Amino acid sequence: MMILALAAEVSALRERLDTHERLADGNQLPATQSVEAYVPSEAVVATRASARRSLIDRITRVLLETEAPKRQAGNPAAEPQDGVD
Repeated sequence: MMILALAAEVSALRERLDTHERLADGNQLPATQSVEAYVPSEAVVATRASARRSLIDRITRVLLETEAPKRQAGNPAAEPQDGVD
């Protein structure tokens, strides 16, 4: 779970950095006020959603690949404790 929490933070930081870069590309000073007021276009929202999905896919793939051999070997410690995979 900690990995997913960290991934959420990385995703948020990437979006914030993207906002800074877009403001700078538009010759606008990326100050706190302009970053907070930034409203992404639908294309930017779609691009960010795709990047977020890609990040989640990479993380879950690695987690599943790591846990699958343990589960196949019958390791009870690899089984979910709360009934959630």
